[in-house]
Amino acid sequence: MKKIYPDMNEFCYETAAWFVMEAIKAIAAKGRFVVALSGGSTPRQLFGELAKDKWQKQLDWSKVLIFWGDERFVPVTDAQSNQKMAREALLDHVPIPQKNIFPIPFLATAELSAAQYEADLKQVFAGLPQFDLVFLGLGADGHTASLFPGSAALREKQRWVCSSQPKVSGPARITLTYPVLNHALLICFLVTGREKAEMVRTILNDSPAGEGFPAQRIRPTSGELVWVLDQAAASLMEKV
Repeated sequence: MKKIYPDMNEFCYETAAWFVMEAIKAIAAKGRFVVALSGGSTPRQLFGELAKDKWQKQLDWSKVLIFWGDERFVPVTDAQSNQKMAREALLDHVPIPQKNIFPIPFLATAELSAAQYEADLKQVFAGLPQFDLVFLGLGADGHTASLFPGSAALREKQRWVCSSQPKVSGPARITLTYPVLNHALLICFLVTGREKAEMVRTILNDSPAGEGFPAQRIRPTSGELVWVLDQAAASLMEKV
């Protein structure tokens, strides 16, 4: 499924409404709504919209559980931290209990942080985690979460969480792996901007040649995949 909006205001408003609807449905059916967040400028704007009274007051935040799909190996005080961004944009502004927030820890190494996060997941999920919703972004190189082209993390089939190193400079990463991501009930790519249009066109092309891009290997085993795009990011889709 693809949802395309003309600008960021409508993108954020409609996606916030959809998020709230999905959360209410999950809470009614199962008593909780479990979501994995992503980092980036587009999620930041969406989180800011969700923090508004109109949306946050519609949810029972005591029944919302927050996880992250990936994180940079930095302390939460670092400007690059996905957790820091989500707290500042959303979590500090809604009445969610701190015990419902499960950040990726910052330990001595990225490998130890990944192992601890997997242990944390095992305290919440009886088996392979099944998130009600996973938010993902799309990098210019076709990466998603912290699954980068050529990374050993792409081949991980047993671990739920592993460390990953981007080819460009910067901190190591900790990421959920394909078995966990593809087990989600709903996976939502959030992509905006003309600079992403060519990669959106490539990823959404069903050609086997696209297998080399990590984002194209996001294929829910039994859930639904949704692409939420602004008009700029979707501008080349007619050429698919």
